[in-house]
Amino acid sequence: MSRLKNFSRNLATSYLQLGVNVVYSLVSIPLILHWLPKAEFGMWAVLLQLMGYVSLLDLGMTSAASRLLVDQKDERLSGGYGSMVKTAFLVSFAQGLIILIVVIFGAPLLAGLMKIPPEYHDTFVFLMRIQGAFTAISFALRPFGMMVYAHQRMDLQSYADMLNLSTQLILLSLFLADACGIYSFIYAGALTFFIGPVFLSWNCRRLGFLPKAGEWGHVSGKVFKELFNYGKDVFLFNLGGQLQMASQTIVVSRALGLEAAALWSVGTKTFNLVVPLMCRPNGAALPGLYELMARGELARLKSRFQGVVLLTASLGAFLGVSFALCNHLFVQIWTGGKIVWPPLCDVLLGLWLFILSMQSTHCCFVTVTKRIGAMSYVLFMEGCAFVVLTLLIGSRWGVVGMIATSILCTLAFSYQYSLRRSREFFQCGIREVACHWVAPSLKLAAVYGLLAVVVSLLDLGLPAFWRLVIHAAAAGLVGGVLFIRLGFPAEMVREASTHLPRQAAWVLQRIAQLP
Repeated sequence: MSRLKNFSRNLATSYLQLGVNVVYSLVSIPLILHWLPKAEFGMWAVLLQLMGYVSLLDLGMTSAASRLLVDQKDERLSGGYGSMVKTAFLVSFAQGLIILIVVIFGAPLLAGLMKIPPEYHDTFVFLMRIQGAFTAISFALRPFGMMVYAHQRMDLQSYADMLNLSTQLILLSLFLADACGIYSFIYAGALTFFIGPVFLSWNCRRLGFLPKAGEWGHVSGKVFKELFNYGKDVFLFNLGGQLQMASQTIVVSRALGLEAAALWSVGTKTFNLVVPLMCRPNGAALPGLYELMARGELARLKSRFQGVVLLTASLGAFLGVSFALCNHLFVQIWTGGKIVWPPLCDVLLGLWLFILSMQSTHCCFVTVTKRIGAMSYVLFMEGCAFVVLTLLIGSRWGVVGMIATSILCTLAFSYQYSLRRSREFFQCGIREVACHWVAPSLKLAAVYGLLAVVVSLLDLGLPAFWRLVIHAAAAGLVGGVLFIRLGFPAEMVREASTHLPRQAAWVLQRIAQLP
């Protein structure tokens, strides 16, 4: 199957999976707020972010193995592919064992570090140990997902996630209604845990992704060294992103308390769903870009990468303004007024989202070239700067200061450095990369942003429900039309039209005002 068809299929299923995730959040959050105290919900949110940091014990090996398998999959008879798969299984098992040991002995220390109240201390430790066991087992089974990724079949991962989330939502609702309290998360997770791994392993066998007899090769120090050398850079790369994108709940909990952590978790729930929505095109395109790089097709690589950069930036502009327009009203209605989220926070988060959309594709491109270099250290310094600054100003400036700090750190570190790395690889000017490649998205952000300000001022006196209806209509209709007309050049619309049904292509061309 062609790379374009793989990209389209992977992108479509990833958006479908994200839709299921949205439904899960929309339904589960009101249920959780109804059945659980805010402090318990905040404790669970903190626990999940801590487990995200524990997962960094992966040391970048998963990303490294997934990337290196792309280089090996076309020459399976040499044994290199099978050797990589064998080594990945062995490393993943060892990492799972290390994670289990770390969580079992480190949970009490983390409870003290996060200032968990005494009445919740034992519960937090127990829940973290159980969640650590789940994480350890999932690590041992990760190579099935690596093989799926290397063969550009991320749609299978999306199907597994959708099935898992749907089942988990039903079970979580039943356990909460049965007064199981915070343990409902554990019970639902335990009953759905093996859905994904079993589904992926069956498909790997069905589609021939597992090495056949004579293709397995051997576990070797050479393969492990290759994995480790690439993985250590990916580790710092991921750690920096984790510090920047997934530390806020922990910082808020330590500086402002568990209830404030719950408020942050609910107020930014939509943002955490919108960010993957913005990143999906790049994620779906990466395996194809890896293959182009491995085969030396550099001219096509540049053309495809420019298209991904523009699409992601335009999505960031559209989603950032739409988020700023709707989120605070949505949170107020969604939680029945229990959560009041400042509109200024949404404006800043929307701005940050747009900046991230222009930064993320260039940051990830270093994994295509396999020359991560100083990028990992830049991201790590960015994350450390964010954590230090927010801990210092968290109690004084609150969440507004924390979001503003995120924006400044992104601009000062990864944004400018990632642009320079892309400029150096493609041998072009910084202005071309920073402005010309994303010119349509900059125009979209300016026009749509101005429209959003006008809409917000005109309906200021209306009830929250009707304001949300007006804002959502403006985002979906007017914002959507602007996204198509201003966010893409005509040639991209024409190319997309060739892969759509006739009626859908006709509508797209009419909106884009193409002949």
